[in-house]
Amino acid sequence: MSLDPRGTFELGINYWPRRSAMYMWLEFDIGEVRDEMAQIAGLGFDVVRVFTLAQDFLPQPHCVAGNMVANLLKVVRAAKDAGLKVVPTLVVINMSGKFWWPPWMLDARGQPGDLFSDPTILRSQSLLVETCARALSGEDAVRAFDLANEIDDAQRPNTRDAGWLWASLLANTVRRVAPGTPIQIGAHLPSLTTENYMRVDDIGAVADEDLMHAYPLYYAGARSFLDSELVPFSCALTAGLAGRGRRPLMQEFGLCTAPPGAPGQTITDDFLGRPLRQYLASEEEAATYYDAVLQGLVSIGAAGAYAWCYGDYDSRLFDRAPLATAVRERTFGLVRADGSEKPAAAVFRNFRKRRDAEAGAGSQARAPVPRVLDVSADEYYRAPQANFERLYANWVSRDHS
Repeated sequence: MSLDPRGTFELGINYWPRRSAMYMWLEFDIGEVRDEMAQIAGLGFDVVRVFTLAQDFLPQPHCVAGNMVANLLKVVRAAKDAGLKVVPTLVVINMSGKFWWPPWMLDARGQPGDLFSDPTILRSQSLLVETCARALSGEDAVRAFDLANEIDDAQRPNTRDAGWLWASLLANTVRRVAPGTPIQIGAHLPSLTTENYMRVDDIGAVADEDLMHAYPLYYAGARSFLDSELVPFSCALTAGLAGRGRRPLMQEFGLCTAPPGAPGQTITDDFLGRPLRQYLASEEEAATYYDAVLQGLVSIGAAGAYAWCYGDYDSRLFDRAPLATAVRERTFGLVRADGSEKPAAAVFRNFRKRRDAEAGAGSQARAPVPRVLDVSADEYYRAPQANFERLYANWVSRDHS
């Protein structure tokens, strides 16, 4: 993805079904998926990102569940029928406030083996990636393969080299069985603010695209829970650290909402086993936030933006993990649990209309990605938190156009 001044800004959305959420694969309903894909397309999205939970797809060492892969193929084809492209995320352990470890990866004390060095676990991950990529190879609805989702939250590599080797193994596996399909790796703010051994420059050397997940909800240095500058800044910084000359993609951004008609409210929520202040925005605040972030991403020349997420979840799931304790995860959707649209849905539909109108008129020139990084990647990662804070302070205190 080069710095083409006239490329189309891609609109994507992250997807779990409203009625089954992360239990999608165990309670698979292709009719539900088809209906929701049609709604997603109607909202103006180009791409839907889906997730193969390791707990469901890797039931045993060296064993990928064939029925799960068959259902993944059905999802891709349902998306295609709706006019959508698909990004399957293939190694998914960290998801929505819970770690979905396959039981066989845990020892008698419940501690996981090493994702990055245990031979059996590594080979099993490679087999999962290979099996899914092979099954979907040739499906023209596949936009890219995303190797993993924020894998360092589930487990941090012990060394930088371990992180790079893990990513290289999985990327080369996909390229062998599905050549020509772009490779993504779902990284998040800790790859910018900590030494988590999933450095953006290392990921950029392995993947075909540079992408980031960013939420003011989860970053203590944000100016507020509704800080609309954090996402475009993080996206621009990602491009600088990767150093590949590619337009960065914001693969996840969004916020959770209060009930319809209710004002925004702060809660104390469970975040991976620890209490964390979170904000349930009013639906109107959420729409304003999404609009500001989208405009910010356009202004920094981003490749596109994938909203988190499609829908709120059915209340019957609220006594099941992770929604029993991770209250924020219940209401991140652009549509409510009953399928009705929140005001933010109109933001994306209108954005798509403007985008297409500009493209039809030949006026869709793209902004250049601003230069944010003022040191080398190695120097940046000697003190990532301090450098992130310094650069972000610079960003918000000046005109960065």
